[in-house]
Amino acid sequence: MSQPSVRILSDAADVASVAADRVVDAAVTAVAERGIFHLCTTGGSTPAALYRALREPSRAARMPWAQTQIWFGDDRFVSRTDPLSNLQPLDAQLLSPDPDGAASPLPPTAVHPWPTSQVSADAAVQAYLAELRSVGVAHTAEGFPVFDLVLIGVGGDGHCLSVFPGSPLALPNAPVADGVPAPTHIEPHVPRLSFSLGMLTAAREVIALAPGAAKAAAVARIFAETTPIVDAPAKGALLPHATWLLDGASAATLSA
Repeated sequence: MSQPSVRILSDAADVASVAADRVVDAAVTAVAERGIFHLCTTGGSTPAALYRALREPSRAARMPWAQTQIWFGDDRFVSRTDPLSNLQPLDAQLLSPDPDGAASPLPPTAVHPWPTSQVSADAAVQAYLAELRSVGVAHTAEGFPVFDLVLIGVGGDGHCLSVFPGSPLALPNAPVADGVPAPTHIEPHVPRLSFSLGMLTAAREVIALAPGAAKAAAVARIFAETTPIVDAPAKGALLPHATWLLDGASAATLSA
């Protein structure tokens, strides 16, 4: 398997800062080459720090906000205002005014959440896939959207997106996206909506964010040659166009 680039940074704050720089660079390149930047982001605590870093003046001035469109690799099947929604950190950090009252540079219409108001997971998935095509996102022959940059977090059980160990979404013949039953082994115990791992292969670039000692065991399993992808789905992001951003704590048990 071709290996990704791996960077071991000092701490979670440094991971967020380096990731934010990469988002800006990817956005500038995408706009120069294609006139638009399609970012697929994730949930959790690390993206919140990344969003704050994007609002810092030196980065915000370079970021082509007007040409940026934001999507989500997965979300909980809850309303946007629910604290469990992956929209919460983005709404709080990217769409809210700055502490000095300055408006967000990102138009609210540029954010594309999973349509969790739909009556079923299947209806929500079909609506999201239709929206991607209506906006003009490129697709592979297999039907996967081609995002300019995909951000993923890594769970302590080795999952990414809402593709958990043993999930059919980790298999080669998985659909592009699907509803995910509420997991029983990890909180929160609520249903999800998620792309399958094929969207990582389709992306132009992938960044995996995995700082902290709580991720060390999962990171070690993911990088172990003998671990099958179905047992640690984030292994699907060990791609030549991916960069893994770790810190000293999460990389502590990795071999050279």
